[in-house]
Amino acid sequence: MNKKSAARAAAVIEIGSNNVRMRVAQWAKGQMAILDRLEYPVSLGHDVFTNGNISFDSLRELSSVLSKFSSALQSYNIDKPKAISCTALREAKNRALVVDQLKVRNGLDVTVLEDSQEKAYIYKEVIQRLEGTPLQGNTAIAYVGSGSIGMAVYDGQRVVYSQNISMGALKLHDALHHLNRESEDLYYIVEEYLDTIFNRIAISKFQVRNLVLTGSQLELVAKLCEAKKAGFPYQISVKKLSALYQSIRSTTTENIANRFGITEERAALLYASLAIYNALLRFCPQAENVISPPVDISEAILRYLLVPKADRDLATYLEESAIACAQTTAKRFGCNLDHSSRTGEIACEIFDKLKKVHGLDPSKRLLLELASILHSCGSFVNVRQHNQCTYDLIKGMDIFGLRQSEVLETAFVAGSISNNLSPEENPDFAWLPTEERIVISKMAAIFRLANALDKSHRCKLRDLKIHLEDDRVLFKAKAADNTLLERWAFEESAQFFKEVFGLSPELSIKFDLI
Repeated sequence: MNKKSAARAAAVIEIGSNNVRMRVAQWAKGQMAILDRLEYPVSLGHDVFTNGNISFDSLRELSSVLSKFSSALQSYNIDKPKAISCTALREAKNRALVVDQLKVRNGLDVTVLEDSQEKAYIYKEVIQRLEGTPLQGNTAIAYVGSGSIGMAVYDGQRVVYSQNISMGALKLHDALHHLNRESEDLYYIVEEYLDTIFNRIAISKFQVRNLVLTGSQLELVAKLCEAKKAGFPYQISVKKLSALYQSIRSTTTENIANRFGITEERAALLYASLAIYNALLRFCPQAENVISPPVDISEAILRYLLVPKADRDLATYLEESAIACAQTTAKRFGCNLDHSSRTGEIACEIFDKLKKVHGLDPSKRLLLELASILHSCGSFVNVRQHNQCTYDLIKGMDIFGLRQSEVLETAFVAGSISNNLSPEENPDFAWLPTEERIVISKMAAIFRLANALDKSHRCKLRDLKIHLEDDRVLFKAKAADNTLLERWAFEESAQFFKEVFGLSPELSIKFDLI
C-alpha cells in the first residue's frame, strides 16, 4: 500500500466468501478517489456452504488478516474502518460468535448486510455506472455473487422488481462438486438445475430490452470474451459469451485452468459463473450485447461515507424503489392499488401529525406505506383468513432494501386489520421483545385508522385534516357520498388507537350541499 496521508479519508473492509477486501478512499475536488485496494484470500464460503459454520481455523486466519489491514490503515489515520460482510457471515450458523470474536480480537464492529440490503447497494452502484449509457425501455439487472444472485428490473427511474436467489457461483460449485467424479455429463445437471431456479423468475411482462450482468467473476469473463470497453462499462457480445461457455461446458476444471492459465479453484468458479451467465441470457433473448459494469460493494459503501448528500440520495432511491417493488407485488396478488395508495397517504399523514405522540423512528413511515400497499395480498390466497395469509406472505418476502426485522414489522402491521395483536391471539407476536411489540402496536394503530377511512375502497373522503387537541385526535374531512361504512370502521379502530396512545380519535365529515 502507498503511504499517503489523506484528509477526509475512509476505509471499508469487506469479509467475502473467497477473500477479504479493503478499499481506502478520500473525497477531493468534488469526487471520490480510491487511494488503495488490498485483498487477501480467505475461503470462508467453503466452510459455510458445506458445513454451515465458519471453522475456528478460518476465524483465526481471518482475524490475522484483519489485524494486518488495521495496521496498514495507520498511515491514513483511520482508526475505525467500516467492516461489512454479506453471504459469508449472513449464512453462517455461528455468525453471532464470529462477529463477537472479531469485536474482541480486532476491535471491529462487523455489519452483516442482509440480502435485500446488499442488493439494494449493488443496484444503486450499477445504476450510477450506467449513466451515459444509451438505454431504452426496461433493463434487467443480474448480480452473480459467490453465494447469491440478485435479479432486478430497472425502468429508467427506479427498481420496480427485485428477487434474491440463494445460489451463487461458489455455492453452485460446492453443491454439485461431488458429482464431478460420478457423472461425465455434469453440465446437463447444472443447466437443468439452473432452469428450475430461473424459470420461477417471471419478468416477461416488463418487456425487458437491456440486460446487465455483473458479479465476482466479471473481469475475467470480460477479458476472455474480448469485451469492448469504449468508455465504461464493458459491452460483452452475447455470441462470444455463449461460445465461451459452450467451449468449456463439458471439460474439466483442470483443462479450463491449463487453457486460461488460472488456478483450478478459479477455473471452477469461472465454470459456475459462465453457466449462470448463460442461463440468465433467457431474460433478454434479443440482446446482441450484455452490459457489464464492474461493481464493488465496498466502493458503494465508501460513496455513502464520503460523498456529500449521498445518504439523502440513497434514502430517496431506497424509498422509491421499495414502494415500486411492493406495488409490483401487490398487482400480482390482484390488490386494489387505488385503495392501497389512499390508505398509505392517510397513514403517512397521521404519522407526520403525531410525531410527538408516537415517538417512532422516521424509518417506520416507509414501513407503514409498504404495509398499506401489501395489506390485501392475503385475499388472493384465502378471503376468510386474509389477515393471517397477508402476514404469512409478507414475512416470507424479500422487500427491497429492508432488513428481515423490518419485513416482519411490515407483515404484522399489514395483517393487523382485525387482530388486536394480543399475545393470546397471535403466538408469533407474543415471542417478540416488549419494545418491539410496542413499536408494532403503534404502527398498527395508525394503519388501522387509515384503512378504516377508506373502508369502502372508493376514496370517498377528501380534504382530510388532522388536529391534536388535548386528549383527542380530530379527523375532519369532506364527502359527497354516504360514509356510514367508513364511520363504522373508524369507530371499530378507534378503540385500539386509544388503548395504544391514550388519545380518542373523533371523525367529523362535512357533506357537499346538493
